[in-house]
Amino acid sequence: MDWYPVFWNLRDRPVLVVGGGSVAARKARALLRSGAAVSVAAERLGSELRGELEAGRIAHLAGAYAGEVLHGQCLVVAATDDAETNHRVAGEARAAGIPVNVVDDPQYCDFILPAIVDRSPLLIAVSSGGRAPMLARHVKTWLEARLPRSLSSLAELMGRLRGRVKERFATLPERRAFWERMLGGPELTQIDGHRVREAWRDLALGATQAPPPVALVGAGPGDPDLLTLKALQLIQGCDVVLYDALVSEQIMDLVRPEAERVFVGKRAGGVHTPQGEIQRLLLDYARRGLRVVRLKGGDPMIFGRGGEEAEALVRADIAFEVVPGISAANGCAACAGIPLTHREHAYTLVITSGYVHPDGSEHDWSVLAKPQNTLVFYMPLHELASICAQLAAHGLPVDWPAALVTEGTQPSQRVLLGTLESLPRLAEERGAASPAILMVGKVTALAERLHWFGAPPVVEDETSARCEAVYALL
Repeated sequence: MDWYPVFWNLRDRPVLVVGGGSVAARKARALLRSGAAVSVAAERLGSELRGELEAGRIAHLAGAYAGEVLHGQCLVVAATDDAETNHRVAGEARAAGIPVNVVDDPQYCDFILPAIVDRSPLLIAVSSGGRAPMLARHVKTWLEARLPRSLSSLAELMGRLRGRVKERFATLPERRAFWERMLGGPELTQIDGHRVREAWRDLALGATQAPPPVALVGAGPGDPDLLTLKALQLIQGCDVVLYDALVSEQIMDLVRPEAERVFVGKRAGGVHTPQGEIQRLLLDYARRGLRVVRLKGGDPMIFGRGGEEAEALVRADIAFEVVPGISAANGCAACAGIPLTHREHAYTLVITSGYVHPDGSEHDWSVLAKPQNTLVFYMPLHELASICAQLAAHGLPVDWPAALVTEGTQPSQRVLLGTLESLPRLAEERGAASPAILMVGKVTALAERLHWFGAPPVVEDETSARCEAVYALL
């Protein structure tokens, strides 16, 4: 973050704008809306600023710029059409200890003026740090078109209600539950009169709010753009998030800044948080009335142990909800250019684990090793050579196509394209690391042709020739 965003109370404070043209007029108007006492230093005022002067809204300090006009100002905006004058203003303002903004010249600025979406008292400031002002304006326009004007009156109403809500509901979780009911829903445009009236009624009757359900949320395979809308809403509104090792940093950056973050990561073969401890933490936070999100890579109910956690919540009589996520199988296959099914050649999809089950049981390899199957193995690296050997021993040819996708859907994604015989060697040579997904089947050969995301697949020459033979079949 290059610039720290701050909202500054300028009401009745003296602010100087240097310049008399249209740019200076825009800056002066914005400052006037904040309640600042605006003076404009310029030899001549353009028509826009003359109108403001005649209306008594600004003071005019006539004449060429001189450092004396800085005296008594709390901040300065340099908006002339002469760069040398603007730079002089910046230097003298800094020497006097006055924050300065030089329009369209960030290197001379102590502060920058963002594009503003004004639903006062609700304000949204959009800035690119001076790098892409047109992008900031575009985002501002996009927000303006989507945020209802009624947000202004709603913010005023909530301000008037704060004292009464605090009197009525003794604890912070109860107060949050009240506001969540008033503001709930996927779109701000749905904050309608009916919901506001219900909130008023609850406030008048002193109705208690049920504690929020624990949310078992799928974070998807890593790309934050693949989060579901509901998942994003929940992580941006939670009090505490328990997250695992497969949740990317980019997704964690979207979590509400005030939320407590509890890492409960687990990796095969490494130090990890026991499942019992994770469930104990879920129950503890939920019993405190907090908004709890259990954030899992992929989908919580596909090798995410979400079922065990849901059972623990049911036994403790704690409400929960499940928010599905794009599974690693779906996300990695899509970004690798691999269709999981194909009308003529892959009409059965099997998703299974790549590790040995705790009870020692193995897969029924004769069932998996069928030519019409697309096989997806989660967490396959430790058993990769064994998996490929077993499939070849139970009916699939040793040159059967297979692919290993690491860090799928993320910029660092790698796709290793080989065969049951060559892929384990290729993975070792390339230093493949978790998180990884193994896919086996004819359709994996299409990755070389259908690649569209990230780096091209890594393919050995002999494997590429075999892939061409499979293309002929497809």
